[in-house]
Amino acid sequence: MSFVRSTITGKSLHLVGTPERAREHFYSAGVPDSEVVRYAAALGEEHGGRLTLDLLGLNLPKPERVTTPLLVLGAELDACVTEAETQTTARAYGTEAEFIPNMGHNMMLEPGWQSVAERIDGWLTDRGL
Repeated sequence: MSFVRSTITGKSLHLVGTPERAREHFYSAGVPDSEVVRYAAALGEEHGGRLTLDLLGLNLPKPERVTTPLLVLGAELDACVTEAETQTTARAYGTEAEFIPNMGHNMMLEPGWQSVAERIDGWLTDRGL
């Protein structure tokens, strides 16, 4: 019902606007409840219903326009983007997806986020960036 309401109204907070929904979609069990409450309170409404368009597949990317190498990371416990979707994204951009274990969608707010930052930093450093 939340998806339908979000689609009709273009309001993404119908999907994730409570701490319970935010945890369900964005966070692993390793994130303390107090942090999920704090992060959920900081969520803002998506501008222009972009999330809704993305969920409907009406705003598809154009990987043929991208000529730079990409690092595609997925979270093992992601409830927003499936492993298959992450793999498909990586293939579309000519690379392999990597999955970070025990992480939810918002990897940068999960315990152990440093390992994700180190992976990104290492990938950039390997390319002289």
